[in-house]
Amino acid sequence: MSDGYLMDKISESRFKHLREALTESLLSAGGPGRTQEPTRRGPAALIPPLALMLALTIGASGCTGMGVSGGRGEERTTPSGEPLVRLQHDRPEGIDLSKEHDAPLDKVIPLEVEFATRNKQEFDELMNQIADPHSTRYHHWLTPEEMHARFGESQSQFNEVLAWLQEQGFTITDKSYGTNADYIRFKGTIGQIEKAFDVQLVLPEYDHYAAKNDPAVPARFAGVISRIVGLEEVGPLY
Repeated sequence: MSDGYLMDKISESRFKHLREALTESLLSAGGPGRTQEPTRRGPAALIPPLALMLALTIGASGCTGMGVSGGRGEERTTPSGEPLVRLQHDRPEGIDLSKEHDAPLDKVIPLEVEFATRNKQEFDELMNQIADPHSTRYHHWLTPEEMHARFGESQSQFNEVLAWLQEQGFTITDKSYGTNADYIRFKGTIGQIEKAFDVQLVLPEYDHYAAKNDPAVPARFAGVISRIVGLEEVGPLY
């Protein structure tokens, strides 16, 4: 299984989360003309065509919900004593991982940092206005650069996350900053991943891995890192 295939799967996952977030924003307004009832076709069926175009445009974006909480269970800190926060919804749901085997610590897998949305309330309001035909902002799209300036992480925050990943021993494979498609792609051994994110990876199937608990990041990245893409689903182990 090639890294390219795995990155395609990562991109699909990131688009899915963004599409769900955008759908929630559009439906929350309940504005004029929105009388269509949900159908079995799923949330995407409720997104107006141009709104869906926006979702596709920002589908690779790091600008998604924060997805960070103060942690579950006992409190944990980094080896240097810095508090950790847990990233929610970054592990498979509906799968019993309590009796699975530990994943091989020397196996290398690719992951990706997805950045959180800054000014989330303002972002939701803008999405509602763009989708509302009675709004003066109806179909007034922002450029990727404008989206980043209003809702993305700062250069210093991006650099700090990049430096932290390198400090953990990860190999940076790709990165992008300055548009609504910001990301940091990296790879490392399962041993490195478990140590850096205080997470346990197990084998629900012989050739697939999954995270048994929610990954954690240093508290200074709360509201900066949204999720670690690749840990929220059962991934191929090749």
